[in-house]
Amino acid sequence: MEELVKDILKNENINASKIEKATTGFTNIVYFADEMVIKIAVDEDKKKKLSKEISIYQNINLNNIPKYISSGEINGYLYLIISKISGKSLYSIWHFLDDENRENCIKQIAETIKNFNNQNAEFLSNEYKIYDWEEYVLKELNENINKLNEREINTTKIIDFINNNELFKVNKYGLVYNDSHFDNFIYDNGNISLIDFDRVIYASLDYELLIFKTMCDNPSKFVSENDENNVFDEEFTKVYGWFRKYYDELFEFTDVEKRVKIYQFNYLIRQALNMKDKEFGNKWANELVSNF
Repeated sequence: MEELVKDILKNENINASKIEKATTGFTNIVYFADEMVIKIAVDEDKKKKLSKEISIYQNINLNNIPKYISSGEINGYLYLIISKISGKSLYSIWHFLDDENRENCIKQIAETIKNFNNQNAEFLSNEYKIYDWEEYVLKELNENINKLNEREINTTKIIDFINNNELFKVNKYGLVYNDSHFDNFIYDNGNISLIDFDRVIYASLDYELLIFKTMCDNPSKFVSENDENNVFDEEFTKVYGWFRKYYDELFEFTDVEKRVKIYQFNYLIRQALNMKDKEFGNKWANELVSNF
């Protein structure tokens, strides 16, 4: 694969003194070439996601995200070249910071996500745009009900909600980053940058709270293996409140916490039902349904 990276650089007339494979990069193959990041997609599904990310880098201009350098195809592979952001993931340094610096980080995160949400979404492919949010959320709930019924897990509470609730009648739409956890925020001498845009969608803006709230509830959920020992639950107790303080507009939905709870249910129940350990998955699913 390193030879492919060399071919990409040659194709782009870019010289690099050092090429190194990244230890992370869950969706794509990722290499570092000097101060550049090269993302490579192999199969069609990953190519679709990388194509979306390419369009984001080509159309979004924020100061604290990587800069677009180039993209293209070679030997059947799709690639993206962007600038490398210096620093470390916020997960890796959070335990070193005092509350003043932590709050400043969350303020920057809130401002970054707000700026991203306010970007024009016209460039985004229609397959990533959800225009009827109520239909989308209720469809997910119904699909999960069917899966739960197959496991003989009681779904009466969920069905009652669908039949009697108008929680998602009123929505405000925009570009949703959809992956706001500390592994995607890079800390460098007090400054925060944002990376990785393969989960971006056009949707109801409060959906932005799903991943962030889930991280605050379970701080170690999204952490990489290298940083697992750096995460302590008690150091995340103020994070959600700080985020609300600096991005209060995101919380101006009627019963926003109930809405986020539904988002979390749909997100977590899928994970529970897809677990290889079916017994543990059923136990977790029952717990989620009982707390619905």
